[in-house]
Amino acid sequence: MGINNKNLFFRVLSGVVLVPVVVFSFILYPTLIGLVTTIVMLASWEFIEISSLELKNKKIFKMMLTVVVGASALLYGFAIEAEYQGILPFEAEIVFYLAFFFYSWLVILKIKDVRMAKKLISAGAISILYISFFLSNFYLININYGYTMGILALVSIFMYDSFAYFAGLSFGKHKISPNFSPKKSWEGLIGGALGTYLFIIVYEFIRGFLGYENIIGPKKAILFALMVASFDTVGDLTESIFKRHYHVKDSGSILPGHGGILDRIDGILIVTPAWYFLLRIFWI
Repeated sequence: MGINNKNLFFRVLSGVVLVPVVVFSFILYPTLIGLVTTIVMLASWEFIEISSLELKNKKIFKMMLTVVVGASALLYGFAIEAEYQGILPFEAEIVFYLAFFFYSWLVILKIKDVRMAKKLISAGAISILYISFFLSNFYLININYGYTMGILALVSIFMYDSFAYFAGLSFGKHKISPNFSPKKSWEGLIGGALGTYLFIIVYEFIRGFLGYENIIGPKKAILFALMVASFDTVGDLTESIFKRHYHVKDSGSILPGHGGILDRIDGILIVTPAWYFLLRIFWI
């Protein structure tokens, strides 16, 4: 089996194993909180690790920092639910501010080198906003629109990645950003957008057939598909910039064929808030 075929095999295998687990976690809100918190911790660990490779003997300390970031996703999940129930006396988003405070305090107490402290605090700010807060938008989608909408948002991103990958592999000639990601092509983006549009239409048809409200019609599906294509691409290129800056090929190696967790969710992080935003501006 060639290298490319072997890599594709592991990509498919890990997807077949993990996707059903992830999707079914959306059905119950507590399991969604557990899923988001776990992913946030794994992804933030990877980001903190690659941003501070010089600190080889401080694994426990970096794990403490990771726990703070993960706690922001966990507590926000419960806080936003309490806010919607009218029993929280403040905005749930204050959780992320407090997480940054405690994260920075730990760095100030433990790290004496200014350059390294700056690196860790920068990594913490990015992890809390870019990873924890952005991914936590799944809570808002779930609470306001139900778990079927959350699954649609998630799987649409997976479908875009798959369609874009194969379209780019077959037809890709015009590169989007050769400096940051030589394999990303406009042909892949267009193919991914078309495939995502068809998936949304089919998903909404099946959901309507099963008795659920059909929320995204054919016209709105065009905007959602274009949003997924553009925002997913920005998410992928953003993470590519981070990896090139830190001189690493992958954010980690936990997922066979995919690299790290952050490699797999780079598009999800950017698309999820935009998906919720589109739902809100359409007054859905």
